[in-house]
Amino acid sequence: MNIRCRILLLCLGALFPQWLYPGEENRVRFFFAGDLMQHGAQIRSARQADGHYDYDTCFSFIRERVRDSDLAVVNMETSFSGPPYTGYPSFSSPDVLVSAVLRNGFNVFLTANNHILDKGSAGALRTIALYDSMGVSHCGTTPPWIMLEKNGIKVAILNYTYASNRHVPANIFPVNRMDTLLIEKHIREVREKNAACIICCMHWGTEYQLHPSGQQRLLADWLCSKGVTAVIGSHPHVPQPIEIRKRSDGKTAFLVAYSLGNFISNQPEPFSRMGLILSFDVEVTQEGPHIASAWYEWIWTWRPSEDGKTIYHVLPVSDPRLYRNVVKKPDDTLIICKTVKTLRNFMRETSPDINERRRYPPYERENLYFGNHPAFRPLWARQSVSPPLKEGIPTAQNCCPGRTNQSAGATRSD
Repeated sequence: MNIRCRILLLCLGALFPQWLYPGEENRVRFFFAGDLMQHGAQIRSARQADGHYDYDTCFSFIRERVRDSDLAVVNMETSFSGPPYTGYPSFSSPDVLVSAVLRNGFNVFLTANNHILDKGSAGALRTIALYDSMGVSHCGTTPPWIMLEKNGIKVAILNYTYASNRHVPANIFPVNRMDTLLIEKHIREVREKNAACIICCMHWGTEYQLHPSGQQRLLADWLCSKGVTAVIGSHPHVPQPIEIRKRSDGKTAFLVAYSLGNFISNQPEPFSRMGLILSFDVEVTQEGPHIASAWYEWIWTWRPSEDGKTIYHVLPVSDPRLYRNVVKKPDDTLIICKTVKTLRNFMRETSPDINERRRYPPYERENLYFGNHPAFRPLWARQSVSPPLKEGIPTAQNCCPGRTNQSAGATRSD
């Protein structure tokens, strides 16, 4: 090989980013959002003049971030029990919300939360039937866990909740409770099916508290000791710290996000209107799985009024340039800036090992869009194993038939 060819190869190696190389195919990119809620005001906002419901505008500012991932996971903190549709304290949302969430990039739903049984077992069964008939991957109830294969990597996602608002016997409708015996059983099951990495999604903690409880920390430590790769939390409705633990070689072996806060809701307080979206890659090597390119970004539930009607949007707000041409009212801009500043200082103190992503798309190079570098500057109980259901899962009305064979867990390869 002559010297000119060698120089050309060296230049190409310096110009092209790492993620273009074939070895990088052995990774899975995750995207996580917090609590997707549907209060009464949100349902009324989605209702159109002709009586149908439309939710696409809620996600118009966020969809590209969601679609850039392999697995996009959201906590569906509502039920789909059919009309009449209701908000807090007993949620039942229009079916078309599921279509909108799927259409805007999410492909994994979490169902173990305190609101899944708001309308009793009938409402919960209809919710699962709707998800199944639309081909949604979901876990936390039935099935309790799922195994998904992406880019040659088998990923297990597990989901648990501290409780549900209504009690229903497990043989009528099972819900994964935060029982270490049950969690350990599920971890053993997914390992037997050759899971390369395990993600545990926990509905836990104390509502509206920025700091995780002692129980959250203890359970996170226990999950880490069991070889779980990442723990993602929900339920407090406000952001909580993100911790990263590294191996001796400097690679991230474990990540716990204690709470991502709300993804979208009608809760009025600034901290509950500000949430986090979280992204990271899981890479699998001979040493095992590790986390790379982890970052979070601030989002805000923006509620402008149009023609006397409140409209709901998930709005990225880490960089003011993302929204300064959209948010017209000075009062709205002021409260967003103040809330971001307060929570940014909190995360800087409590979560120093993960980067906040500030990004303004027109000025970002596409080949540096993901990675370990910001766009501008660094900121830096006991539960018995659930018995078989007495009744099968019904087919949701106006939807295709769902799965008829529900095993201990569900495995899917896409």
